[in-house]
Amino acid sequence: MNTTSPDPAERLAHLRGALDLTRAGIDLAAALTQELHAAIAAAPCAALDRFPAGRVVRGVHDGTRDLVYGWIRRINRLLFGAADRTLALAGPVLAPPAGLPSALVGLLHGVLGDRLTRNPLRTVMQLRHGGRRLKLGRRTLARAFPDASDRFVVFVHGLAADETCWRLGSARAWGRPDLDYGDLLADRGVTPLYLRYNTGLRVAANGRALATLLRNLVAAFPVRPRTLVLVGHSMGGLVVRSACHHGCLRGEAWAELVTDVVCLGAPHRGAVLEKFGVAAVAGLAGFGVTAPIARVIDLRSAGIKDLRHGEIHRDEARLPRARYHDLAGTLGHPDHPLAWALGDGLVRVASAAPPDRANTRRTILPRVGHIAMLAHPDVLACLAAILDEAFAASDASAPPAACRSTAVTPTP
Repeated sequence: MNTTSPDPAERLAHLRGALDLTRAGIDLAAALTQELHAAIAAAPCAALDRFPAGRVVRGVHDGTRDLVYGWIRRINRLLFGAADRTLALAGPVLAPPAGLPSALVGLLHGVLGDRLTRNPLRTVMQLRHGGRRLKLGRRTLARAFPDASDRFVVFVHGLAADETCWRLGSARAWGRPDLDYGDLLADRGVTPLYLRYNTGLRVAANGRALATLLRNLVAAFPVRPRTLVLVGHSMGGLVVRSACHHGCLRGEAWAELVTDVVCLGAPHRGAVLEKFGVAAVAGLAGFGVTAPIARVIDLRSAGIKDLRHGEIHRDEARLPRARYHDLAGTLGHPDHPLAWALGDGLVRVASAAPPDRANTRRTILPRVGHIAMLAHPDVLACLAAILDEAFAASDASAPPAACRSTAVTPTP
C-alpha cells in the first residue's frame, strides 16, 4: 500500500474541519462550565432565596453568569466563522503543507463521526490508493492497478482508525515500516484494496454503504474478480458482516464471489469498555454535579454505542458460498484466567470467537493483542492459509445456494 500526502483540497478540508471542531469544543466547554457553575451554586443560592435581598443577589449572579458564558460563545462563533469563510473563499491556495495526522482524523471520526455532518473533515466511505481516494471509474482503476489479478482482498479497519492502521507494528513484525498484509500476500497473486470509512456512524449504515461500494467496484473494475475475500479488524469485522447481510438480501453479484469473511478480534458479542461506558453514564447522571459530565460522555458516537452488543442484525443473512472465520487473540496463554477475562486486551475471546456462531471457524491466537493483530506473523499465516484454500477451491466451487439466516439475540 503506497502512501503519499493528501492533495491540497483534502489538506484544506482538514484545516477547516479542525477549526470547526475547535469552535464546537469551545462551545461545549463553555456550556459544560456553565452547567457545572449552576449545579455547584444551586445549594448556596437556594439558601439565599429565603431572604428578599438574597433573591436579588441570586438574580444578579445568575444573570451575570449567563451573560458571560453567552458572550464567550458568541465571540467564539464569530471568530471561527470568519476564519472558515476566509479559507472557503481562498480555496486550496491557503492549504497547509500537510494534513492532520491520519491517526487523529481516525480518532475524531470514531468519537464524533456521526456529528460531523457539516464538518469539512467528514469522510465518506471510499477505497484508498497511494494515500488518496480511489475513484471507481474503469480508467482510474486500470491506471491504479495495471497488473491487477482476479483475486481481491478487501481490508476493513476498525474503530477510530483508517487504512494506514494496517502498518501499525509493521517495523516490529516485518522489520520494515512500510509493509502490510496486502503487500506480503502479493506473491499469491492478490489485489489488495483498502477501505476508509466513518467509524462513528452506525455499523448497519456502514454495512449498507460497503455493500453498495462493492457492487460499484465489481461493476467498474477492468478485471472481473473470480474470488473476493473480506478481512475486517475489530469493528471492521462487524461492518463486513453487515455488508454481507445486505449484499445477500439484495442478491448482489459481488456476494456470490465472496469465498471467505475473516474477522480479526471483532466484538461479535459486544465490547466490555462500551458496557462500562453505559454504566458510567447511568451512574453519573444520577447526581446534579456530575450530570453534565454524563451528558458529555453520552455524546460518544453511534458507532461506539453499537459496540455494546456487537450484533447488528437480529436475523443475519449469511453468504451462501463464503466461509466465515473468527480470529481471537489473548494476552497470555489461552488457559490462563486473564485470557478469559481480558481476551486480547479489548475484546474477550467469548466475544471475538463465540462458540455458538454457526458455520464459523474459530482460531485462538495466544499472546496476540488487539492492536497487534494488525501486523502479526500468526495472523499472516492464517490469512495465507485461508487464501490458499480459497484459491485452490475457486475453480471447483459449487453453484451458489440460497442465503441462510442465523437468528441472533443480543447479549445484554
